[in-house]
Amino acid sequence: MNIEIKNISKKFGETKVVEDISFKVEKGDLLSILGESGAGKTTILRIIAGTIKADSGSIIIDGKDVTNISPDKRNIGYVFQTPLLFPHMNVEANICFSLEIRKWTKEKMKERTKELLELLHIEGLEKRMPSEISGGQKQRVAIARALAFNPRVLLMDEPFSSLDPRLREEMGALIKKIQEKLKITIIFVTHDRDESMALSKEILLISKGKKLQKDSPKNIYYSPKTKEVAKYMGDCNFISGILSDNLFKTEIGEFKVPKNTNSNFVLLIRPHQIKIDETRSGYLIESCKVIGKKALYMVNSKKTQKTFLVEEFSNNILQTGVEVGLIFPKHSIHYI
Repeated sequence: MNIEIKNISKKFGETKVVEDISFKVEKGDLLSILGESGAGKTTILRIIAGTIKADSGSIIIDGKDVTNISPDKRNIGYVFQTPLLFPHMNVEANICFSLEIRKWTKEKMKERTKELLELLHIEGLEKRMPSEISGGQKQRVAIARALAFNPRVLLMDEPFSSLDPRLREEMGALIKKIQEKLKITIIFVTHDRDESMALSKEILLISKGKKLQKDSPKNIYYSPKTKEVAKYMGDCNFISGILSDNLFKTEIGEFKVPKNTNSNFVLLIRPHQIKIDETRSGYLIESCKVIGKKALYMVNSKKTQKTFLVEEFSNNILQTGVEVGLIFPKHSIHYI
């Protein structure tokens, strides 16, 4: 189902938590809302679900304004940060809870439970109590419960934050498969940029209740609109210079820019886009951090004393103090 959020704002007391945010999610897409703790991510999700009311703005689902419709009439599934299973009910009863409220027959509930147990790979757990299953299994049950009544939209609020890294990656891959199979629209809240990059068709990055950029993972990483977005999405090298006519002159070269370009801009290049050339000189290796086959170098320019962050995958680790050259491919440079 298509979802359109129009100019929603929300204050708690005098604190602006969400400020004039608009975005759209196409049917069957997975959008991540990414931002630091306190950015307003969960508030946006709760406004969409209808559990809190925005001070202004509207929620449109499939062309219908649901802003003033009660949560139970919106046909939206919600997965919380913690599973919140009913401790006195077994797995099967937890999954069927919303179906009983909707007066499904026992036969249909049994059939639906079987489908969901298979979909979430938790077959054989239906008679177990929440206290008898692992944290990862509990979250799978919570997802099954949220999907049980065939919601139009699934909202997920940092559902894997309490899981270990390996299990988080496994659950992320499972959600992506489920989304592709069911063609369900998902809005996924996270503070983990790697998780958002791996899962999403689009990412909505917010900070302090404001929208910074909504774009594909590739574009938001390689073509950020601001320095703030660039830094949030990963390590950066910013290169300043002097603008003269259409020419931006920097220590790594001269670059043609469009006419009437604002002089207050910089160049961006990511660490892995810079290449080390051991046959050249002009730069000194200041430090090196090795993680597996990946080496993260701090490389200092002898001419300007500017330090560049360079990432390389190689078995040949360069030592501190070694003089090298750096190559800055022009096609890898982005203007901000």
